[in-house]
Amino acid sequence: MNTGKYTRLEIFSKALQAGGSICVISDDGECRRFSGGEAYYKWIKVPVAKNTGYEIFCENCRVSICYLSGCENILDEGVCYLEQDENGRFVKKDETDWYDSPIREAYHFTPWKNWINDPNGLCWFQGYYHMFYQFNPHGQKWSHMYWGHAASRDLIHWIHLPVVLEPQEEILAHPEELAGGAFSGSAVVRGDEVVFYLTRSQGLPVDGVQTVQQQWMMKSSDMLHFTEEKLLIGERPSGASFDFRDPKVMRADKKWYMVLGSTLDGKAAVLLYESGDMEHWNYTGPLLTEEEEGIRCVECPDFIELDGKYLLIGALMHHQDTFGRYQMSRYYAGEFRDGIFTEENRGWFDFCGNCYAMQSFEHEGRRISIGWISDFYGEHHEVDNGVCGSMTIPREMHIRDNRLYLTPVKEIEALKAEALYRGRGEEICLNEIVPNTYKAELEFSEDTHFSICLSENEGSNMWLINDEKGLRIKTHGVKSEHITFPADVKEVEKLEIFVDRRTAEIYVNDGEAAGTKLFYDTSDNGCFILHTDTPECIKRAEVFRMRSIWER
Repeated sequence: MNTGKYTRLEIFSKALQAGGSICVISDDGECRRFSGGEAYYKWIKVPVAKNTGYEIFCENCRVSICYLSGCENILDEGVCYLEQDENGRFVKKDETDWYDSPIREAYHFTPWKNWINDPNGLCWFQGYYHMFYQFNPHGQKWSHMYWGHAASRDLIHWIHLPVVLEPQEEILAHPEELAGGAFSGSAVVRGDEVVFYLTRSQGLPVDGVQTVQQQWMMKSSDMLHFTEEKLLIGERPSGASFDFRDPKVMRADKKWYMVLGSTLDGKAAVLLYESGDMEHWNYTGPLLTEEEEGIRCVECPDFIELDGKYLLIGALMHHQDTFGRYQMSRYYAGEFRDGIFTEENRGWFDFCGNCYAMQSFEHEGRRISIGWISDFYGEHHEVDNGVCGSMTIPREMHIRDNRLYLTPVKEIEALKAEALYRGRGEEICLNEIVPNTYKAELEFSEDTHFSICLSENEGSNMWLINDEKGLRIKTHGVKSEHITFPADVKEVEKLEIFVDRRTAEIYVNDGEAAGTKLFYDTSDNGCFILHTDTPECIKRAEVFRMRSIWER
């Protein structure tokens, strides 16, 4: 490969046996050998010359992720990924072609390949939106955690940037004996720098009392270089479990507050800390204790002021509701005075079972959230160079009558391409939408019964149904078919439906409810089939093809 405008080569490798090494050889014959040493996983950073040819040779190891970085305008240009061809040579891959595949979403953010989970450090800084995220570069399953990084000027089109954090040295050296890494965290923009808070976790492969989770801080003034991490909270408070993580920091009443997810005296809880300088933190007690049984802990809490109220959101680990939905995220709306939160209403952040660990930030008067599209029902299909996980469309948040409303950010409208259907007062049958990336908009003159087939794959299907039982998602022929996903709305007046290959997002009545559901279909032949006995109640229906965010 030729380096072009880049000055650094970054390689994430996995040892196949002891003594593994990687050689990087330039056109002029200069050879640099990198031994894995004691580490099972290795992150190699190699300075390279611009516009120079190099070859990569691996011995007793496998390259999981490889890219060129270090160009002058990397926030706009991004890294350049390299993949091995049929001859084993590393060659540059074009993003547009790479993402034009039924095995990955076209307009929801995904990493280049392998595993992604929680969004971290969401913020806007010096002209760019930034998203960090939990990342396993070595496979399509959760494992030892790194922080990936992407940036965007419009919240929709993202640029891949260099990985930021890796697991602790002890974990990299003994990955089968220890687990953990750089867990989730948040960001606070302060003038010309960004302050990051995150959890470092280390323990045995199965979490237990020996697991140690601590809260750390780092800073950046350009989002490319980061200060050394500083330990802030090393010990958990009395009564808190080893689940003690995911700091989110906000300001209220002239104080800084940090919320952490945990369990307190056997009940899932959100813990509250306060500080005057963002570095020295005092524990004040639980902000909220969840009385419902069957919750291991709260994860990834978010606490914000919104529309004159305070909103607390927590992901409920191991929780299962009466419909069978697993690990949902719950919101609590209320008041916050003198460090005490008073709950006035609660509900589900997302009515389906595939949205978790959301995080929000504010920019120009908008409160925006992004959630992790998770696979808690084990429906992921692992294929070569595939990806497990993605992010929701960014959502604008509001509180009305103590209820949370979520709508897709207006920027997503720029991806609408040609209309596949426009009409009213009739049933709709679009059974060959290629590629399977579209948006449907529906308005009804009154609440009416209907069924919409959103996906089909070799006898399996996913339906959006509205009848006497209410609005809900139902699947058939897949692992989640025994679960019902109901939306908490009394009637359906308006729908926005986004289908992006294996992901569907549904927004009801201008944000009264939002639902995210996975359905794997490798054919890339989509459908939108609406049946109703009262078609005259369809006041407006439009279906548009959606462009890829990776088209350049």
